[in-house]
Amino acid sequence: MRYRQIGFFFASWLLVSAAVADVLQLKEGHPDSYVVKKGDTLWDISGHFLRSPWLWPRLWQVNPQVKDPHWIYPGDVLNLVWVNGEPRLVQDHQGQKRQVKLSPKVRIESKVTPVPTISLSAIAQFLRSDHIFPSNSNVDDMPYVLGNNLNDKAMLEKQRLFVKGALVEGQQYGVYRPGAVYKDKQSGEVLGQRAIFTGVVTAGVAHPDDVTEVLLTKNMKDVQQGDRVIPLPEQEQLDAYFTLQPAALSGHGQIIDMGGESSVAGKYEVIVLDKGAKDGVQSGQVFSILRPGVGVTGKSADTLAYKLISTEGQKVLSGDAQQLPNEAVGQAMAFKIYDRISLALILRATDQIYTGYLVGNP
Repeated sequence: MRYRQIGFFFASWLLVSAAVADVLQLKEGHPDSYVVKKGDTLWDISGHFLRSPWLWPRLWQVNPQVKDPHWIYPGDVLNLVWVNGEPRLVQDHQGQKRQVKLSPKVRIESKVTPVPTISLSAIAQFLRSDHIFPSNSNVDDMPYVLGNNLNDKAMLEKQRLFVKGALVEGQQYGVYRPGAVYKDKQSGEVLGQRAIFTGVVTAGVAHPDDVTEVLLTKNMKDVQQGDRVIPLPEQEQLDAYFTLQPAALSGHGQIIDMGGESSVAGKYEVIVLDKGAKDGVQSGQVFSILRPGVGVTGKSADTLAYKLISTEGQKVLSGDAQQLPNEAVGQAMAFKIYDRISLALILRATDQIYTGYLVGNP
């Protein structure tokens, strides 16, 4: 299904505490006005003005007399004003429409591509296909690739393959290779399993012994024997409208994997968190990314030494060790939520982000 550029819908902002509702903190050196550019996101624009970009809906002063006040567009001028002692951004509506000459007449054309919340291209592949087997999935019972009659170990587009399991003729399916099993660091409970997206097949005729012939229509990687075959997610059910709000975890979560194959991540890269819907995580929530504080031992300034802490971010300290504070190194927004796991996009990073780093409320 083809993706269209999707803008941001400003939903009502829910305040989580009275303290949050007091005063918006402007960023030092903020501009008094800003011209929206092609390629901007609302997060980027908000970052020019606010210390906490997720508070954008409170900075934005909606004018009820303007048609479609929830959208802004490239070329719009945003002015910073003060209302009752609080900063607000308002649109300068001059130039809101542009003339387009169409022979034999001239008509006024509204701008049609609103500014999105975040860079949708960075998460498109994660919206098009699953990348996690949820904890309640029985991977062993899923249909799987048997192979082809060419004895290929790596199968490519346009080849006919055979799958063990009943499929619906004519329906497209995703092909996934089971990856790492994610477990809770404390309880050992399975949170989910990484699913490596390797291709797309279209189901064909059924054969005896529960075998289905399929056509490999798209490769993301080499499709191999044993890869699982499951329905692709329904695109229209995927939420691409993000209401920014601060996360509300009861404690810290942890980055348990990267969305890509690298061991580190930076801005506009995807990370996997060990918190999901059952932990209250919602799409659009913003988390702080924290470098875990290390331990320092020593009874005097002359005997100080670092105490080793595991790479999983766990604090393993002896009785005389002091833990340094966690250090904020970025922010990420959750965009795809499973029961016990979430995918999040890094929106800001002051340093490289590693597996084992913590996430918390901003």
